[in-house]
Amino acid sequence: MLKKGDLYKHFKGATLEEKNIYEIIETGVKYSGDASEKSIENLVVYKNIFQGKIFAREYEDLVAELPEDKQKQYGQLHRIEKLTPEEINMVKMRLNTIK
Repeated sequence: MLKKGDLYKHFKGATLEEKNIYEIIETGVKYSGDASEKSIENLVVYKNIFQGKIFAREYEDLVAELPEDKQKQYGQLHRIEKLTPEEINMVKMRLNTIK
């Protein structure tokens, strides 16, 4: 379950330094559009912590399991995975060098 404020790594990239790191801004967001459009439920709003770009994606798509070949290639089971405490420390050090 994704939680507001938690940090996640995207699957692409060989090392943690190459991966996009996202902070969950909000979960359970609903896009209602106008009357002619289908309502989209359970969106997740998240931000790339290094670039500041903000995105929204359906929860089920964001946490989807990767195909087996991509799991082997990138070493992750899902599209995004929560950072471990050790990875969080590494990311914080990287953020401090950027500022």
